[in-house]
Amino acid sequence: MMKRSLVLCALMPLLLAACDVTIIDGGSNDGGATDPDEPSGEGGSVGHDGCGGAGGNIDPGYTLPAVALTRAQLDVLWDEYWESQGDVGSSGSTGGGDVELDPNDLFLRASDLGVSCGSPTTQLTCGGHWQLSIALPSAYQQVGVYDLEDPELIRYSMMSETGEPNSSVPDDCPWGGGSIGRGTLEILSIDEAEVRFRVTLDSFWDSDPSGEYTALRCP
Repeated sequence: MMKRSLVLCALMPLLLAACDVTIIDGGSNDGGATDPDEPSGEGGSVGHDGCGGAGGNIDPGYTLPAVALTRAQLDVLWDEYWESQGDVGSSGSTGGGDVELDPNDLFLRASDLGVSCGSPTTQLTCGGHWQLSIALPSAYQQVGVYDLEDPELIRYSMMSETGEPNSSVPDDCPWGGGSIGRGTLEILSIDEAEVRFRVTLDSFWDSDPSGEYTALRCP
């Protein structure tokens, strides 16, 4: 039951559309960025297990692994997932009525359990694990600092986490998911190969994904 809830929660960002942009600072379409105050270390590989971040225990200067997929790429993954489950699902390419969602929306995905270009979501196990998905409409795909409570980011983005196990039953633990909450997203650089970004979060979540990430663009 819990895994099913995680899948449904992860679908939420795929069902929404973009409008205007609120940029706190900066903005450039060329993908260039001023280097952060701390030197960024070697980025982890995609799918790296246990990259840290839960509870805010990220070493300064360490760049965490992430992936970047377009909405069109995620639609394909979800279609394949539902087919493999024998379920009738929707990729989420269209919203209600005649609303068309932009296939070029870019989803930045990270988790302390690792992320993959071949999976539409990360199945969280008990034990204080988390996953983060921030979706950028085309107008946000540029260097700058963005408010995570901007309505256009809220409608696309989500976070979920698990708590410590209550028993030996695999799925018996607290679980929560929803809007990311207060904080900022800083796009440090963006090009056809990767997106470097920094998340600074201040919310009620037990886990803290704050840190600097390098998201490889999925092929």
